[in-house]
Amino acid sequence: MVDVAKDLTAGTIGGAAKLIVGHPFDTIKVKLQSQPIPPPGQLPRYSGAIDAVKQTIAAEGPRGLYKGMGAPLATVAALNAVLFTVRGQMEALLRSEPGAPLTVNQQVVAGAGAGVVVAILATPTELVKCRSVHFFQ
Repeated sequence: MVDVAKDLTAGTIGGAAKLIVGHPFDTIKVKLQSQPIPPPGQLPRYSGAIDAVKQTIAAEGPRGLYKGMGAPLATVAALNAVLFTVRGQMEALLRSEPGAPLTVNQQVVAGAGAGVVVAILATPTELVKCRSVHFFQ
C-alpha cells in the first residue's frame, strides 16, 4: 500500500510539473492553429511562435500563457498518477520475486499496460478539450 501511495504522489507531482512547464507551449500552439486565415494580401495575426508569445504577454501578461490551465491540471495530474500506479502494480505482478529486477521485455509490458489504461482514460478528455477549444473561439 505504501508503494501505491508513493506512485500516486509521484505521478500527481510529475503530472502537475509537466503541465506547468508545457501549458504555455500548448497555449501558443492552439493560438497558432486557430488563427483565422488572412485575406489575400494581409499578414496572419501571428507571424510565428515567438510573435504569438510576445503578443500574448503584451495583451494579457505572463498569466495569459497559463489561461485555461485549471481543468488540464486536474486531469493531467490524475492521469499521471494512474500511469505511475498502474505501472508500479504491473511491475509487481511481473516480478518473479519481490525486489527482483525486471527484464527489458517485462519493462515493455509494464509500460505498455500502463499506457493502454491511460489512453483509454485520456481519449475522452482530449476529445472534449479539442472540441471545446474550437467551440469557444
